[in-house]
Amino acid sequence: MTTTAAAAPTTTGRAAASAPLPGRRAVVPASRSVRLLIAAAIACMPVLTPTGPGNASPADLPILLAMGGVLLWLSSNGVRLHVPYAAGMWLLVLAGAVAALASRDVRSTTVLGQDLFLLLWAATIANAVRADHSLVRLVCVTWCWGGIVSAGLLVAGRLAGIPWLAGQTTRDGSRSALTFGDPNLAGNYFVACLFVVLASRYPRRRLARAATVLLLVVATVLTGSNGAMLGMVVGLGVGVVVGSWRSRGAIAATGLACVLAAAAGAVVTSVDWGSVQASAAAGGPVLHDSFGRGDSSSQDRQVLFSEGVRLFWDGTLVGVGPGRTKEALASIPAPYVKEAHNDYVATLVELGLIGGVGLVVLLASVAARLARVAGRRGRGMAEGVPGRSGDPGPVTVLVPSPHFLAALGAAFLMAGLFYEVLHFRHLWAVLGLVAGLDLILADVAESRRPAREVLAAPAPGRR
Repeated sequence: MTTTAAAAPTTTGRAAASAPLPGRRAVVPASRSVRLLIAAAIACMPVLTPTGPGNASPADLPILLAMGGVLLWLSSNGVRLHVPYAAGMWLLVLAGAVAALASRDVRSTTVLGQDLFLLLWAATIANAVRADHSLVRLVCVTWCWGGIVSAGLLVAGRLAGIPWLAGQTTRDGSRSALTFGDPNLAGNYFVACLFVVLASRYPRRRLARAATVLLLVVATVLTGSNGAMLGMVVGLGVGVVVGSWRSRGAIAATGLACVLAAAAGAVVTSVDWGSVQASAAAGGPVLHDSFGRGDSSSQDRQVLFSEGVRLFWDGTLVGVGPGRTKEALASIPAPYVKEAHNDYVATLVELGLIGGVGLVVLLASVAARLARVAGRRGRGMAEGVPGRSGDPGPVTVLVPSPHFLAALGAAFLMAGLFYEVLHFRHLWAVLGLVAGLDLILADVAESRRPAREVLAAPAPGRR
């Protein structure tokens, strides 16, 4: 099948495409219906309740429709589809299948179906934005507005004292989950929205963007998710350092990183966190259910971590099976029976060594793409030297501040220590956007090769 690619973006600041690559025909831009399906899928990601069988949610229907619409559009144009992150995910799925067979629990294989669904969701976004660069803006703007509306509803519900609107339950106290069903999931989504706003610089007006950032930070605090707030702080630090590297070079970025690390170390060692948590626990509901529960929450996770590690060493190399951590802990029996709340421990316990290798491969693939997209290679080119001209570069034209995508990657990496983010739909939407930008960057690099080399290269699909 012949590969087609959207043309490289121009350097005038617009995401319009120029002439197609030599030897390739242009892709027909996405129709209005396809654009609506993608926008609906992005906008509906927060609607996760009520849940159905296999953790299905109302958000899955528009995602499925978007997958179908993009597939029909690209297949009609003869585009060879890419499945980014396939190597790591296939290892994880293989490990899950082996573990499920070893545990003789066929029902646990439903988790593998969820993993494949999320992989295809990321591939849908990646292939769509590569074929039509204007879809990058569509995804980012829709995501920003989805975050604004969701955060606005949550804050309005809290201010008006409407628990059902804010998503408050007696189980979670004053913590708000909106339509996510879990305050930690809600907090992580708002952090993702925050970095998408910063990366895309949308809304355009600085005052409106600052108000949006403040709204998302307030919504994150109201979820009471300490993991989300910690990830937000770490992500901001990484974003500042990577941004400094892009604009001023490695020496300036290294110096800034050392200063931030020293400041963070001084704060951690000089502050009496026990007194802070005690004061927060005695404060209002927001402080009590966020910073005030930090000590007990960290103790619970330490217990879960030690139980998970013991379960791994005492078990087999193939794992206990996908989604069976809680069941395995109950059979020991363990003093604290709960899900792992840690992506890294859960992968080793449930999927064994093969799953651990798969997770490493997946993380390495994500890191490599983020390095290309958010690094200096994404800037302009002058005589073949990255980042040495007024050309903003193919990625920066589409996403003005891509270093905040690296910041979001760091936030997700940190969040994996506190809950299992690999099953978050918005995580895979981010990964799909990053992969699409990386594919665009590769297309632009190929278009800048000498025409003789491009025309002499074997036809894509006949290699």
